[in-house]
Amino acid sequence: MEHVQRLAIIAVLNLIVYYKTLFYGYVGDDVERSERKQEFKNAWHRRWLQFMGLKHINSMVSHFLTIITHTVCCCAIYLALGRNNISFLTAILFSINPINIQGSVWISGRNYVTSSILTLGMFAFPTLSWVFYTATGHFAVNAWFAPLVFLGTKHWYMVFIIPVVWLLSQHNKDTLKRKLWETGGLKTTNTEMRSMKPKKIIPFLKTHLYYFILCIIPFQLGIEHNFLRGFGTNATDNKKGYKLDKYFYAGLTLFLGVSISCIIGILRGHSPLTWGLLWFTVNIAMWCNYITIQQQISERYVYLANIGLMYALASVIVAYPIAITIFITAYLVRLWYVMDMYMNDYWTVEYTLHEMKDMHYMWLMRGVKKWMAKDHQGALYDFNEAYIHKPYDLKILYNLSVACFVLGDTVRAREYLDKAKQNVYDELEVSIKPAFDNLENNIKNVEDSRARGDKMINIDLKDVMIVK
Repeated sequence: MEHVQRLAIIAVLNLIVYYKTLFYGYVGDDVERSERKQEFKNAWHRRWLQFMGLKHINSMVSHFLTIITHTVCCCAIYLALGRNNISFLTAILFSINPINIQGSVWISGRNYVTSSILTLGMFAFPTLSWVFYTATGHFAVNAWFAPLVFLGTKHWYMVFIIPVVWLLSQHNKDTLKRKLWETGGLKTTNTEMRSMKPKKIIPFLKTHLYYFILCIIPFQLGIEHNFLRGFGTNATDNKKGYKLDKYFYAGLTLFLGVSISCIIGILRGHSPLTWGLLWFTVNIAMWCNYITIQQQISERYVYLANIGLMYALASVIVAYPIAITIFITAYLVRLWYVMDMYMNDYWTVEYTLHEMKDMHYMWLMRGVKKWMAKDHQGALYDFNEAYIHKPYDLKILYNLSVACFVLGDTVRAREYLDKAKQNVYDELEVSIKPAFDNLENNIKNVEDSRARGDKMINIDLKDVMIVK
């Protein structure tokens, strides 16, 4: 009966806290998926696509599914991690931790939640681990190394399902190939991101530190993050990423401490603290920029890993009611106000800028939104603001050139375009060359026409594109 009551408390807490998200709209990838043309074979096919996040049909239904999925995950934490005071407190802390917002609120993050539920199923039913582990890959790629958490437990041999499943699963092989080599876009096609070399332990340790602190103290939240932003995409940010600064030494100290505690736990038997740290370290490792799979930093990447860190935290504070009250109150207040960031696509940008005022990419996105609304002067202002924070960014320089050109300032347009060319990095030159050539030709046509004394110059602005 006690277990039922605790599960009811977890469920009611989630429903109360996240109820208002039922009335939220679409954010980021949600927008594209809501507009995606899709033919349904039948009603079940439609429901399955909606659950998988491949097609958003009704925002309220989608948000309801997200609330339910997050609630199930929190209940699974309690059931899979011991059904005791520590696992109950873990479920509560995890439920309201603002760092989990991309899983608890953002529709497009739901697959990371489903994959986490399946991972918890491995530890609730160890003998069926291979089934749950295989299933995780069909939702998200956040559980690739999860079976390693069995190390130091009586089911340690389950770690061997990793190579077996990967050898037998063509889906996993295809996913790995796609994530590392075929992902398109300016963020993920760079050789530096995919390379494996000893010095990449530097950004690895910095990223591990960043995620660790962010999970315990969610000090900065947003759809995008500044930390290591641009690493792998330009020489300047690469230099920053490889710099042996205070973040590296702090990260090294933290990682050594966590690693030593995990090894002791594996060799001598785990305490809740060491097992929670092992869970966090194993499941965050793939996102620590030794190989950058997608974005350099993203909150949805910590959803699974944070289960372990909240378990470790709960084991430390479970005997101290004052500490429990402080963490729960702080997380609740922070979550209640910051979740409005996902109210719609407009507020995502505004709230992220409120959290990180020097976030150049969100200033860029703000300008893009104004550009789409035909507010070219407003877009120029936001592109300039982005330029202040990152004057060497390829996208910012290119968009500034486009904005100046459309507003009639071909001199500045030429200046920014030349700077953008100087900051082209790696194989990105191939992907952006058509846009560059098109803008170059338009600027040259205007310059030539003015040199001839032409008073009327016809330019089709439909051919002038910005990037995001």
